[in-house]
Amino acid sequence: MKNYTNPIIPNSAARNTSDPFVVEHGGRYYHCYSNTRGVFISESESLFDIANGKVYKIYDCEKEGALKDWYAPELHKIGDTWYLYAAPDHGSNMHAMTALALKGDSPIGEYEYLGKVKGIEQRWNIDGTVLYYKDELYFIWTTCRKLYMAKMSDPISVSGRVCEVSEPKLPFETKVGIIMEGPAVLYRDGKIHIVYSANDSKFDEYCLGILTFSGEGDILDSANWIKTDHAVFEKTDKIFGPGHCSFITLTEDGQAVDYIVYHANLVSGTGWTGRSVFAQPFTWDENGFPVFGNPEF
Repeated sequence: MKNYTNPIIPNSAARNTSDPFVVEHGGRYYHCYSNTRGVFISESESLFDIANGKVYKIYDCEKEGALKDWYAPELHKIGDTWYLYAAPDHGSNMHAMTALALKGDSPIGEYEYLGKVKGIEQRWNIDGTVLYYKDELYFIWTTCRKLYMAKMSDPISVSGRVCEVSEPKLPFETKVGIIMEGPAVLYRDGKIHIVYSANDSKFDEYCLGILTFSGEGDILDSANWIKTDHAVFEKTDKIFGPGHCSFITLTEDGQAVDYIVYHANLVSGTGWTGRSVFAQPFTWDENGFPVFGNPEF
């Protein structure tokens, strides 16, 4: 039985409803986001109440000399430390993946600014996320045109060979603009999926596609990543531009239920200014692929 109402965060000037990333820890739900005032984490007791969570500012964009425009913050616990990855403007629209860190069990506290992710600091890059494979840590990011991946020697350093995982070429991902961004990782039945956003995010055609690694061969060889030939999550006649998602698993009636959390628009043509945050459960097919269905209220 559905016990929530979409959107779970309605469009509001008071909060950035782009690129939602939610993580559960200790029975609480943490949503990280940014706006012109800073980078924030909200804490709530339910995924469906994150709009009303207690808000903590972990980076102040209003201080003199502070970095601005922190694109797509994500929160990951690696070892005993929480890392927030995002891509602020380091000057002249030079966005680059950057890390904040907090050691401890809770993700709420005073974060340390660590600087750009080493190894890719001279490149324009955004939407970084992490992937685990065979007890190794990998970093995935985008230049908007291509997705890249490399092994991490530590949580703030990319080292070794960089793999150009994929670029948009198929009809469904090049309807408006040639863009591939917002990678998010899913694991199932030995497979690793990268769910990505395609098309220009300002338009209704923004949608999701999937790249899949079967677990065989070199994970840093793009030939081992297979792309679906169609969008796996796209607009309906009521919800527009669904994309840039994260995933979380809830326990409902004693069962694990997977949810996709994403932004979309309720009014066609409203682009970046019309986004709200939605959540809905999804299932898996017999081959270990996610089945998202259609965006829904």
